[in-house]
Amino acid sequence: MSYEAPFAGVKVIDLSQGIAAPYAGMLLAQYGANVIKVEVLDGGDWVRVSAPKPGGNTALSVMGNLGKQSIGLDLKSEAGCAILWRLLEGADVLMEGFRAGVIGRLGFSYDVVSARFPRILYLSMSGFGQTGPYAERPAMDPVLQAFSGFMAENRDLNGRPMNIASIPVDMITALYAYQALSSALYARRDETHGRYIEASLMQGAAWLNTYALLQRVIFDGDPPGATAHRGVYPTADGWMLAIVSGRRGWGDFCRALERPDIGDDARFVTVMSRVANAATLGPILTEIMVARPTAHWQARFTAYGVMHSVANHGLGVLNDPHVLATGLFSYLEQPGLTAKMPIPSIPGAPPLQSGTPRGTAPLAGADTDAVLLAHGYSEAEVAGLRSRGVISSAVA
Repeated sequence: MSYEAPFAGVKVIDLSQGIAAPYAGMLLAQYGANVIKVEVLDGGDWVRVSAPKPGGNTALSVMGNLGKQSIGLDLKSEAGCAILWRLLEGADVLMEGFRAGVIGRLGFSYDVVSARFPRILYLSMSGFGQTGPYAERPAMDPVLQAFSGFMAENRDLNGRPMNIASIPVDMITALYAYQALSSALYARRDETHGRYIEASLMQGAAWLNTYALLQRVIFDGDPPGATAHRGVYPTADGWMLAIVSGRRGWGDFCRALERPDIGDDARFVTVMSRVANAATLGPILTEIMVARPTAHWQARFTAYGVMHSVANHGLGVLNDPHVLATGLFSYLEQPGLTAKMPIPSIPGAPPLQSGTPRGTAPLAGADTDAVLLAHGYSEAEVAGLRSRGVISSAVA
């Protein structure tokens, strides 16, 4: 065990699909755990085959499977279930991401698995949780963005709730699941039994929207508009975010704009007056900002200590000088993809390197033979399982 690989020696069997639970498992792998991803035979995890540009790996499958081994297995067959039971020998964690009730019908519910392996930590990930009237509903990130009220907080100019495409619900739920598993692994050192851990996209979405929800409770309705202290403004050649903060923030912002008169205007001098006069203030600031290029405002805001950022578009962030100087992204070659994938550094983990186990997201079934041989199967037995359609190996 070390700071770089605190979960070295931890064995994880990952039956999950999609991105939320797989990403939590990926983080365990990045911190040293041996994570074996069990995938269905027909192309593997659905995120591999649902993308418009298939190649055995997709953006989501790379994010969710770095550092794992992958085995293709038919869990609907008796022989496939027998293999899974053997994989579970010596396992510390079992992760599943089926709809409520499915894992039980496969014969691997927590009660059944923990009866054989009492110290197992068992994570169930779902959309709406394991109980309640919505438990069996299919759900993805956008569904919970809508359900939680998060989309309604992100309205367009016509008031239409907008979906954020960067899967924030999946990501925050994955992080909560990872911290729950990490905490349980730490606590289990002094426990004789494992535990059941439930995580859902509904829980993650609720926390993602908690700030807005509490604001609405505090103000008994719509809270004051955020335009009083932040805004996204057009410049002569792009867009910028600027935030007013602190006691001197408004004055510093106006001086950066070279318009101290606005800072002294009674209509805008306090937060509440700016809220009350937002319809007047917004066009004034827009007219000022759009007259100069982004670089000009970056220099001015930096000089006056105004929080700001360019609103990067597309791949723009990859070429930002600060990003390049800090080495935020590692460019990793991945099976099934021609372009190198820019993967951000994981806080606290060693840098990722192309061609290493930690830096590789395997194709579905890429490690089937190696995993089975390591679990006591002979080459002849592996060949027989493949000929009977119980297992599969990687096909790009």
